[in-house]
Amino acid sequence: MSIYLDEKNPSKHKPFDDASPDIVEYVRYLEVIAGKSANTAFSYYCDLRGFSRFMKRRKGLVPEDAEMKEIDPKGLDTAFWGSVTKEDIYEYLYFLNRECGNKKSSTARRLASLHGFYDYLVNQVNRLSQDPTASIKPPKQDKVLPKYLTAEQSRELLESTQYQSDFPERDYCMVVLFLNCGMRLSELVGMDLGDIDLEQRQIRLFGKGHKERMVYLNDACIEALQLYLKKRNTMEGLDPKEKAVFVTRRRKDRISNRRVEQLVTSAMKAAGLKGFSTHKLRHTAATLMYQTGNVDILTLKQLLGHSSVGTTQIYTHLQEFQVRAAIEQNPLGEVKKASLDTTEREAGEISGENAAPSAKINDSASKSEEAAPSGPMEAFEGAANDGFRADVSAMKEPEEPVQE
Repeated sequence: MSIYLDEKNPSKHKPFDDASPDIVEYVRYLEVIAGKSANTAFSYYCDLRGFSRFMKRRKGLVPEDAEMKEIDPKGLDTAFWGSVTKEDIYEYLYFLNRECGNKKSSTARRLASLHGFYDYLVNQVNRLSQDPTASIKPPKQDKVLPKYLTAEQSRELLESTQYQSDFPERDYCMVVLFLNCGMRLSELVGMDLGDIDLEQRQIRLFGKGHKERMVYLNDACIEALQLYLKKRNTMEGLDPKEKAVFVTRRRKDRISNRRVEQLVTSAMKAAGLKGFSTHKLRHTAATLMYQTGNVDILTLKQLLGHSSVGTTQIYTHLQEFQVRAAIEQNPLGEVKKASLDTTEREAGEISGENAAPSAKINDSASKSEEAAPSGPMEAFEGAANDGFRADVSAMKEPEEPVQE
């Protein structure tokens, strides 16, 4: 049996019990004690069920040619988890990469699920004494810069939502909030009317791990919300008790994540924008604020609701125009190159400035008696003259005969 979360009410789900007892208890621990969101707990739950299937096939508990999705993930006890070795973990990571085609980020997350599970068994409930994942590090991640829309592309998208939608007030408002506040999709869908304070120009959001934060609204957000809420509150058939901010036009209830993605994708397509997802609007907001809003990295971290500043650091690499400006502002950037001419000149055209070294040496030697150096260079007068008067021609090495 597969468990699927209700995206409108992810915390109200059926028990995660389609796995071995240790995994079921660990997932409950994540939600109740560790305070992880239902989505996070569900992701770990799916990862550990997948690992259970892999280990059953690896240990010969099912036929070797058994399809992974057909293997029952239940029936493994604590002693079995204690028998898992480091080599088993490495084989699992190899399987994810070679047979499943997982990206490095996906493999890292599945390894994190195993780290957490074994940490629970060893340190939280003391059922095992050793952790086979302890010294295994995740694959080194590729440093990929987030993809985002330019300011001009963002304007085109906003224009598109006004003319390519059957509910333009709602769709325009959602995109405005995405682009100005940098909120997550789940945060926008989960907003309730009580979370909005137009007088104080702010919205209360609940991010990952039930973390609450306040996001302030600029003029564009205030105007878009006022236009939409006026339309929403006069919708025929809307339940007065419906507390969701964004609702569907047909069912008159909270809009789903998937529906928002469809609407945004449609608006992007109409605007001629390809290769962008709804989450890229969050990247766009963060990038534009950091580049043009004089926002420091700690402020941006708080605004986006990141738990670690390391996550926010990706936006510090987007300042190409600042890097270019730094190069241009280098004081040595004004120095022009000297007049260099390495072409062979005709006899008699060699000037004192471009004379050959031998000519300059002889010239300086002839003038040394007329103008003796003074100041700091006076101490080097004798050595310099001796060096300049050396017979360079006598130092040439004889040419070796050509050997046939």
